[in-house]
Amino acid sequence: MALTPDQLSQIAMFLGIVGFGCFAWPIAMRLSGRGQAEPLGSGKSLRSPLWWAGFLLTIAAIFLQRIASQQVAGG
Repeated sequence: MALTPDQLSQIAMFLGIVGFGCFAWPIAMRLSGRGQAEPLGSGKSLRSPLWWAGFLLTIAAIFLQRIASQQVAGG
């Protein structure tokens, strides 16, 4: 069962939105006052599981979008 380029693009868009949400959620929580900021220079935000989930989902979205665009181009 092969996915069409349109379906791949929709999946890529969904993964991109979820990945962006993983990046934006801690920022939104801090801006609303419900989350605490890490101490300066701690680097904790780069080690958080949510940051890595956002990073991996964004990479997956880019990869799927490239596959979809190659299928449309016939490559």
